[in-house]
Order: sequence, then structure tokens, then C-alpha cells
Amino acid sequence: MPAIELLTFTHFAPRKQERYPTAQNGLFCVEKGQLQLHPQAGEACLLGEGEFAFYHSDQFKEALALPGEQGFSAVVLIFTPALLQKFRNSYPLASATTSQAESLTKFGATTPALQQLKQLLIESVSRKSPQLAQEHMALALLSLMVDAQPQLLGSIFAATQFSETQKIICYIEENIDHEISLESLAQHMGMSIATLKRRLAAEEMSFSQLLKIKRISYATNQLRNSHKSINEIATESGFKSAAHFSTAFKALQHMTPKEFRAKVSGKS
Repeated sequence: MPAIELLTFTHFAPRKQERYPTAQNGLFCVEKGQLQLHPQAGEACLLGEGEFAFYHSDQFKEALALPGEQGFSAVVLIFTPALLQKFRNSYPLASATTSQAESLTKFGATTPALQQLKQLLIESVSRKSPQLAQEHMALALLSLMVDAQPQLLGSIFAATQFSETQKIICYIEENIDHEISLESLAQHMGMSIATLKRRLAAEEMSFSQLLKIKRISYATNQLRNSHKSINEIATESGFKSAAHFSTAFKALQHMTPKEFRAKVSGKS
């Protein structure tokens, strides 16, 4: 799975709650219209046309698109936990309890250098530039954002704090396109297979079911937000074949990948 994922939206629609979710972190970038974000507590905040902000999905319960004269369009850059941890490691002397910003920290026309770097990052991810180049641009952008608005550091730190269960889910998500075994997961977590099974059972999870659901969840997002072929999505989601993917997808979504894509395309 790439360190940075790019999604483009022309609307935000309520979706079925994902099973075994993890927080998503990255940048919201509004191109047209406005995006209204409702935090878990406190007043809603607006991200206007041309503005962007770092977001940690656990901070917000809802996002609402407000179209302008030319409609609504937004780009979302999703950063993996591993990428954010690299950034976190660059501040070894900063306290893990650094306070979070009370509201969304926005960047707009008053920060042209950040706007240019953000746009360069979007273009780099879009054309699938080398992974190392993408990561360095993202880390540079985050560093300059924190330099301009130091209170942002607390929000980024919060995005790197995970429970044991979240670490398991993150490992699966980051390696979704690879073969993942119970043995490799146990080794990553630094525990025995028996202990790992007990930890999962305590959360009413099984490894095989968790892996299947995360693969289907990733594939569902790709079907909804990308123009990749079903074969490509099957491979990227870790399925051995398109036929295997279609069978597993239909078992959970009650329709084939092709039918699902046609359904969501009809609602756009």
C-alpha cells in the first residue's frame, strides 16, 4: 500500500459505518465550494475554496459539502500511520502530551509557499512519482505547516497514538496488497501466535475475518473513488484473482464489484 493515497470528491455522502475502522489522517484540500466539518465536540468549522488543513478523522464526526457557484470539489491526501510516525520521530524532544489545536488549523492564500508545495505533492501522487519523492515532499510540507502554526504539532502527535488493536489493523491496512499471515502479524506485534489470537478474541475478532473485511473495505473505496479496473483493484486489495475477489466481495456486499461500481456511479 502506498504511503500516500489521493482521493477526489465532488460530494460527500453518508456511508455505512465500516467494521474495524482506524482513524484516517492527512490533508483536506478544497478546490471549489466549502467543506463544513463537525467536530466530536464544539462548533463546526469551515474550510473554504483554496484552503487546506491537516485532519485526524477521530476529531470529526461528519463532513458536509457546501457547493458554490461552480459546485464542489475537494482533494484528500491520506497519509499512512508509518509516514506520520516518521514525522513524529523528527521531534524527539517534543512532549507526547503536546496539546492539540482546539479548532481546525487552516492554510490559504496567505501561505503561497505551502500552497505550491501542497499542489506539487498532489501532482506527484497523481502521476505516481517515486515513493521516496512523495514521502519527502509530504514530510517537508508537514514541517513547514508546523513551523507556520506550531499548535498543529499536537494534532499530528495525536494521530500517531494507537492502541494494540489499532496497530494490528494498521499493519493489515499498510500491507493490504501483500500476503499477510498470522505468523507475520504476530512477529510484527512482538508476541506469540497464541497471544495474538487471545488479544483478537478479546475484541471479538478473528484474524481471517478481519483480514477479509479490511481487504473488501479497501476494494470498496477503490471502486467508489478510482477508475482502476476490477483486476487492478483485486490485485491491490491482496486477492489472488479477480474471481476470488468477486466471490468474497459479493459475500459481504451482496452484489458483484461491477454491480457496486455501477450503483455508486449512478448516484454521483
